[in-house]
Amino acid sequence: MASFSISVEDSSPIIAYAPAGAWTDTPIANDPLVASYSGKTFHTTSTQGATATLNFNGTGVTIIGAQRPNYGTPTLLVDGKEVSKCISSGPTAVAQQTLCSATGLPYGPHTAVLQNTDGSPMDIDRIDLQTQVGSAGSKMSVTTYDDSDPRVSYLPSASDWSTNAGAQFMGGTLHYTQIPGASASLQFSGDAIAVYGTVSPDHLNIRVTVDGQSTTSTSGSGGFASGLHTQVLIYFGTDLGPGQHTLTIAGDPQPGNGPFLDFDYVSVYSADATVGATSSSASATPTTNAQAAESTVKASPLPTEAARHSSSKAAIIGGSIGGFFGLLLLLSAFLFVWRMRRRRPQSKRPRITKSRIFAPRTPELPMQGDPNMMEAGFSRVRFENPVFPFPPPPVPSLPPVARRPSTRHSIAPSYYGDPAFAESPKHSRDPSTQSSESTAPLIRVIPVLGMPTPPALARKPPPRFSGIATPSPARPSQRPPTMDFTGMNSPVSPQ
Repeated sequence: MASFSISVEDSSPIIAYAPAGAWTDTPIANDPLVASYSGKTFHTTSTQGATATLNFNGTGVTIIGAQRPNYGTPTLLVDGKEVSKCISSGPTAVAQQTLCSATGLPYGPHTAVLQNTDGSPMDIDRIDLQTQVGSAGSKMSVTTYDDSDPRVSYLPSASDWSTNAGAQFMGGTLHYTQIPGASASLQFSGDAIAVYGTVSPDHLNIRVTVDGQSTTSTSGSGGFASGLHTQVLIYFGTDLGPGQHTLTIAGDPQPGNGPFLDFDYVSVYSADATVGATSSSASATPTTNAQAAESTVKASPLPTEAARHSSSKAAIIGGSIGGFFGLLLLLSAFLFVWRMRRRRPQSKRPRITKSRIFAPRTPELPMQGDPNMMEAGFSRVRFENPVFPFPPPPVPSLPPVARRPSTRHSIAPSYYGDPAFAESPKHSRDPSTQSSESTAPLIRVIPVLGMPTPPALARKPPPRFSGIATPSPARPSQRPPTMDFTGMNSPVSPQ
């Protein structure tokens, strides 16, 4: 939560002095130490058992006053328990000294009581409260609404309020009225609010209402104040919660009170989760009263525009960095693969050699089916297929037949350009004699079938013309005899 300190002047109606008449407001006019007090005022008492009580929401309280040689030792009680003895006596008169304190209290409503226990003189200059707004880790900002701010509404009408000018007022101006029923209102958003005005014997009691909850306190009448005190905290409320709130300031006429009601300015304290929010000053000016302890609504900070812009910027930066490293990774992978391919050994690359060349084969050249039946020069090339080896050549069953030299020519001219084939003296386009000198038959003997000659058959003479016209020519009355092909089964010797 956002912690801060706020000062409550001795003349603030938030401090309840008892018993009545036991405390005096700045009694010694010619005291040279008065100018050294905060606000140039103080409340003093020498009545044993006199008390000054303050109700607040916070975590600590500190009593500020003067130390004088004739002062005694008052006691500080918090929530009914004595927590400290205040040191108000000293060898010399000194103002604005820390007399005693109670810190480290759990946040919540507390009651602090400063009591005169020995009947010796003592005084109070101011009381500093430690309080907080918002949730853990939040920061605090303070917004001030001056009496001349157009957001402040004066009722029944602006003409029913007058303006007083002076350097002692915030912003140099102060609004006041003596019209019965007049009021001032303000719409605001925040977690805590402090209302400042003046305290004087001729003022009405003041009633402050926040979101329908009212608190009434004195504004100086009845001997509480001996003169005019400016910029005095007249109301302090905390734990208002998020959203819009409504403040209304009005008079509460009582017998013996004066007719005046005035308004100087308002400070609104807001909790903000953003880092770097403006924090309040250590001596702001608000304080708590009995009504503040009744408020139990917790404030929850809302994200601001700066927080949303900061998150968006962080997302853009993160995406850009991620994209850059992704692209760098892809380029590195591409470079690695390219260099590995360039370093690949030459021996692993496939080479085309003569052994991979297969001789051309055609179904019209049966002699190429067997490498042993090739002409001269072709036997130096290995045509055997390593995957599908050639079957062994069939053994001829017929006796060798003398043949005349072959006049065939090779039809594989693509081999003539190979130097290995050019070494053979017998390889040319001339008729080959190698085949005639070999005892192995080049081509298997294929029997030649002759066409049988059918026997001549006697035909009848054509019919003579009878002289009678017929629509179609005369047809033979008998079919020709069936041809005899039995002679075709007899073997015919090759020619």
